[in-house]
Amino acid sequence: MKQYVGLDVSQRETAVCVVNETGQVIFEGKAKSNPGVLTDLLSKHAPHAERIGFETGAMASWLWHELRRVELPVVCIDARHAHAALSVRMNKSDQNDARGLAELVRVGWYREVKVKSEESQKIRAILVARSRLVSMRRDIENQVRSLIKECGLLFPRAIGQQFRNQVSELLGVDHLLLSVISPLLSIHENVCQQQGKFDNEVRRLAKLDETTRRLMTVPGVGVVTALTFRHTIDDPSRFRSASTVGAYLGLTPRRSQSGETDTNGKISRWGDRLLRTYLFEAATVLLYRTKKWSSLKAWGMKLAKRIGMKKAKVAIARKIAVILHCIWVDGTSFDWGQPKPI
Repeated sequence: MKQYVGLDVSQRETAVCVVNETGQVIFEGKAKSNPGVLTDLLSKHAPHAERIGFETGAMASWLWHELRRVELPVVCIDARHAHAALSVRMNKSDQNDARGLAELVRVGWYREVKVKSEESQKIRAILVARSRLVSMRRDIENQVRSLIKECGLLFPRAIGQQFRNQVSELLGVDHLLLSVISPLLSIHENVCQQQGKFDNEVRRLAKLDETTRRLMTVPGVGVVTALTFRHTIDDPSRFRSASTVGAYLGLTPRRSQSGETDTNGKISRWGDRLLRTYLFEAATVLLYRTKKWSSLKAWGMKLAKRIGMKKAKVAIARKIAVILHCIWVDGTSFDWGQPKPI
């Protein structure tokens, strides 16, 4: 007889519920959130498990890979989809959530989430850490500028070593803020050094990957954006068409339709925030800094005149995501096109 398992995972314990194909509960209990312990429990109480489901969460990716290694039929369920089904229950508890997840995988009313490969998870960790260091560096630079501006000291835009040099020249050796600024500059130097190491690693990884190099042929898309897209999407075949990538990254408008009312709102902002930010930056670079003509830039400039620059950047970011997916799948490079004769 087929069996279906729901796992409500928390940091310390996991609630387990096993039901048969008619929905009858066979086993309910708890175990440590450890793949080995869970494997032993499932082999005892659910030896004929057809599907084992749990929600997306901080530990979901690790648990999915570990249970897959012992060939268990695990599926990772979209937490928003699961919440919509579990929220109709009167009482919320780990036991009830596990029961609800078991029912979801039994009837098949769930949306499975694609779990990234371990390689992509590692590279994503590098990219996220680099992004955090960039944010820290920028925050320190802005804070130092604000402090010395109160003393009437101003200097042109600079980052990294040049920033520290200019601040040191302005303060000299006896400025009243020197004891306050010096520790910040010391931290700034350390952050820049660590960011430089991540930058070198990102460039090395991009150089070794043929797909990433082809993605970089799109104007406005640099090393960081291309590598982030490569390892956020991970598997392009999971999208039915390239146009769905924009919705996956939260770059499509929300829609609210009921009866005669049908309105489109702001973009959903679902999906990966880091990649969405980089795509928006790529659109900005395309419009303002890329000098070479391309059909993509011509389309973006016309759109900006019609709907405004801010909305146009979002549309261009979505367009770039679609183009990147097509380049990845087709094995081609960016086609710059030819300007139409006047």
